[in-house]
Amino acid sequence: MNCIDKKVNNLLKEINLFSKEEIESHIWEKFKVLSLDLQERINVFLAQFSFWGTYDSEKENTITKVAHFLKTNVGKLEEFYDSLEDYRSKKIFYAVINNWYNYDFVSLEEVMEKTFTHYFDLDILPNCQKEIFVDVGAYTGDTIKDFIDTYGPNSYQKIYAFEMTEENMNTLKENVKDISRIIYKQKGVLDKNGKGTIAPNEVSSSSNRLMPGLEEDLEITTLDEEIKEKVTLIKMDIEGSEAKAIIGSTKHIEEETPNLILSIYHGFDDFLKIWDSIRKINTKYKYYLRYYGGPIFPTEIVLYAINE
Repeated sequence: MNCIDKKVNNLLKEINLFSKEEIESHIWEKFKVLSLDLQERINVFLAQFSFWGTYDSEKENTITKVAHFLKTNVGKLEEFYDSLEDYRSKKIFYAVINNWYNYDFVSLEEVMEKTFTHYFDLDILPNCQKEIFVDVGAYTGDTIKDFIDTYGPNSYQKIYAFEMTEENMNTLKENVKDISRIIYKQKGVLDKNGKGTIAPNEVSSSSNRLMPGLEEDLEITTLDEEIKEKVTLIKMDIEGSEAKAIIGSTKHIEEETPNLILSIYHGFDDFLKIWDSIRKINTKYKYYLRYYGGPIFPTEIVLYAINE
């Protein structure tokens, strides 16, 4: 047992001993001793999004939500931790949980990615060859360009680029106009076909959310329905819709075991739910975490599920 194993074991053991109300009280006390400036900075950030609640809300209070998540998932958190393949992943796990529980900013800063490009860690995924790459949440093409820069122009056969808004799709096409073999899909991706609309985010269109509805104008699809050929690499960053999109990719994941690169930070539940969904579909994966966010509140947590 190494030092991180011991820290995680002690942390989860403490959480398990406390009631949900005691956990909530503990987190509140940790929050209150932060500087007023830092409290305000965290709350302003949370208020810009709808994933984690805010400290000002009684109904969707951040601390109540995280206390509930921690208390009800201790056993599954232990399983998730045990499934992680390398020390770095386990240190990220500890940094995230300890930030939620103790406002530990030091550990979070220590695990911030400073070597590799977002989504493409060469220690985890050292080579890409003849990939059928599906980029769900392609935004303005930044991930596609990073993929080409990391693995080279001969690393893929085809790229499927899914993006919801016409504005982002137009920018995407312009930004990657010199890259060939891209299939553009202006559609939302979930667990079943249908219609929907976009809930815009005032801060950035990268945080727009998909809202299903019967009489809306955006087409919603699933990867199983939309792509009939074998895929080898799937990246998803779709603002909280990843879990449903995974369900809509069940056939690909079960039969083809594509490498998966998935955002798991849009809500506390996503940290476990997405991993749990994948392992129930296919037992062949090995799991890694990487952290591309900042030192104050855990965002940009990425789960790699790798077919090794």
